[in-house]
Amino acid sequence: MRRRYRQKNVRDDRRENMKVTLNVMDERIYRLINSEEDIETIVSGMHLTEGAVWDYERDMLLFNDIPVSNTMEWNEKAGSKVLFYNGKKANGQCFDLEGRLVVCEHAVSHLSRCNPDGSGYETLAVSCDGVELNSPNDVVCRSDGLIYFTDPDYGRQDAPAGVGRPIPSDKRPVYILNPDTGEIRTGADTFKNPNGLCFSIDEKTLYVNDSPTYQIMMFDVEDDGSLVNGRLFARTPQLGSDDTVPDGMKIDEEGNVFCCGPDGLHIYAADGTQLGILVTSGIDTALNFCWGGKDGKDFFITCKGSVLKTRTQTCGYTHIQYKKGIIPRRDVR
Repeated sequence: MRRRYRQKNVRDDRRENMKVTLNVMDERIYRLINSEEDIETIVSGMHLTEGAVWDYERDMLLFNDIPVSNTMEWNEKAGSKVLFYNGKKANGQCFDLEGRLVVCEHAVSHLSRCNPDGSGYETLAVSCDGVELNSPNDVVCRSDGLIYFTDPDYGRQDAPAGVGRPIPSDKRPVYILNPDTGEIRTGADTFKNPNGLCFSIDEKTLYVNDSPTYQIMMFDVEDDGSLVNGRLFARTPQLGSDDTVPDGMKIDEEGNVFCCGPDGLHIYAADGTQLGILVTSGIDTALNFCWGGKDGKDFFITCKGSVLKTRTQTCGYTHIQYKKGIIPRRDVR
């Protein structure tokens, strides 16, 4: 069954008459997304956008336009503008416990940190056991401060989002960084090219998608942060000629996993059942996303050439924001 979204007038006239559909595979999806909601293009004319995060203290969306190394901001009143030039083809990013941006940098294969305005820049990781990082891609911070990031080779490919260079290792790991001590260790290295990642609500499980295999893997998280017992959680289906692979991934307050993939946003219940797809392919290719807004239910999707916005009936679960009390906690069903 396919439900349609109405679309508001948007800035790009070429998209005014395009509609997004909700591909329903399980009725539970209607608890998460209202099929009567609108979806709109709030930013257009971009090159390839990633790293969507909502800054609750400043009430704005931050994201990266990778090929031109711009870190962008958007808010409801002023629209979008360049916040600062990052210079290193920044990709995925998240906030740490102090509200600083932890950023994956494709052009130099570093994991770095800065204030939300770009000041206070420092490099956190460049190598592990003497071997250069491939190209950090996406990152998540645990509520005790440990930082987990994926390290595929995409940033070393000669493409708009990368800089062609030799690949230093045949491993494509997930790394674990203690930013206080600088210690970096391998969490798991069984991937072909890991991409998006997110924690379960209790942080006892880490979900990691592996783009070339279309798999979402899950790992148990030990008390010291180590990853064990890797196993398949779900597989994003390959859909016809759509060559989009699993990408940005996050969890909502009920433990449902949202993952960018072929056709749009793939949504899975905590038991791995696919609930459906929020289809964006008629507008643009979804690469990453985040929740934000006053109530945490605004839903922002960074795409190849634009940023989309809709509403969900569920809040995103962001450990750092809950810990700071910025987002009101709801009972988990």
